[in-house]
Amino acid sequence: MKIAVIAHLKFPISEPFHGGLEMHTHALVQQLMARGHEVTLFALPDSDPNFRTIAPPLQATDQLDDAKRFREEPVFGRDFINKFYAYSAVLRKIGQEPFDLVHNNSLHYLPLALGHTLHCPMVTTLHCPPFESLRAGVILASPYAGNHFVAVSQSLGREWAPDLQQYSVIPNGIAVDGWAFSPAATERTAFWFGRICPEKGPEYAIRAARLAGFRLRLAGSIYDQDYFDRTIAPELGGDVEYIGHLNHAEVCREAGRAAVGLFTSVWEEPFGLVLPELLACGTPVAAFDSGAAREILDERSGIIVPKCDVAALADALPKAAALNRAHCRQRVDHHFTFDQMIDRYEALYHQLVPGLYSTTAHRSPSVSVA
Repeated sequence: MKIAVIAHLKFPISEPFHGGLEMHTHALVQQLMARGHEVTLFALPDSDPNFRTIAPPLQATDQLDDAKRFREEPVFGRDFINKFYAYSAVLRKIGQEPFDLVHNNSLHYLPLALGHTLHCPMVTTLHCPPFESLRAGVILASPYAGNHFVAVSQSLGREWAPDLQQYSVIPNGIAVDGWAFSPAATERTAFWFGRICPEKGPEYAIRAARLAGFRLRLAGSIYDQDYFDRTIAPELGGDVEYIGHLNHAEVCREAGRAAVGLFTSVWEEPFGLVLPELLACGTPVAAFDSGAAREILDERSGIIVPKCDVAALADALPKAAALNRAHCRQRVDHHFTFDQMIDRYEALYHQLVPGLYSTTAHRSPSVSVA
């Protein structure tokens, strides 16, 4: 099958990943290619060189004759115009090639608003809760039969349901074999990783770890420097250490030697890839009750407490650390692998593109996780 994958245009689709969306897009392209599909990725130019990547023009405003006199407006500023032009170029290019299907992994409304003009079906994975511009695109796209939507969790699907006529739920997967299982860990140690920003709540991990008497190591890209400088940096030192933006091997090593992982998202987390990644290393999790956490963790792999309750999270740390690490790994093996995710996407693709059936398309695209 000839597939176009549209990425968002904020970060390259390459390691180290800035977040779960980049990782999901990379895995989707890599795994589809491994199964023999011809995949073209529309993404930033510094994306994985092993992919066939087409980078759209990103600085349309620089081409204006009066660029030096260009003035930002409250709504239609440079970034709006540049992204609008870039995604327009992506859609024009897709329209010029005989793709069988488009997988839209962007967070921009334009591919949705214009998807019905393409000559092939489009699958859009919803990775985030409704926000104004993306919601507008979904509302415009949902009446057209060629568009199909996928939510990465049941909780996210419920948030989008008022605007959608139908959708599937396909949980994210990870490359389980790439996460080395660690049967033992260092006592009273905790690990937190993710984007360093307010909605991920690393300050709660710091407070809970200190209250419980656990040493904490934090890792991830600093997405909000002001937040880091104001809220996180003053708390570092002694039993709390920020160890930087790690590559995959480094994250795996840190997770494997931690007695417990911390998940402290204070927004409704659409999925939370850090959860299956920690579990794959055998690391049980103490988590806030955020978004899809209850769909990923069960009573044998994590302890879930009310959001923003530091005392409850601190109390959960030693309880989670006592859980069986083999059960944590089994949870991922049974529910959250790349193969399972791609099986479900392929099943959906072949429903939308009749006559291109493959032996891998044997699962229903709509799934639930017990």
